[in-house]
Amino acid sequence: MISPARYGLQRWLLAPRTTWRARRLCAAHPQLSGDQAWALARLYRHPDEVLYAHGFLQRRDWGQGN
Repeated sequence: MISPARYGLQRWLLAPRTTWRARRLCAAHPQLSGDQAWALARLYRHPDEVLYAHGFLQRRDWGQGN
């Protein structure tokens, strides 16, 4: 079971449905990181944010993200 602490309080407060879906994705696919699962869950509900998600994951992979 994925602990709720894996995702920050800010994500829980601002996007509870997305965060809940990301937790379910992580549980079903353990190879996904929390950020990857959150981006996938976010894109499922908001496909127009693909450029933001792509930029976020690129910065994260290069060590420049939060």
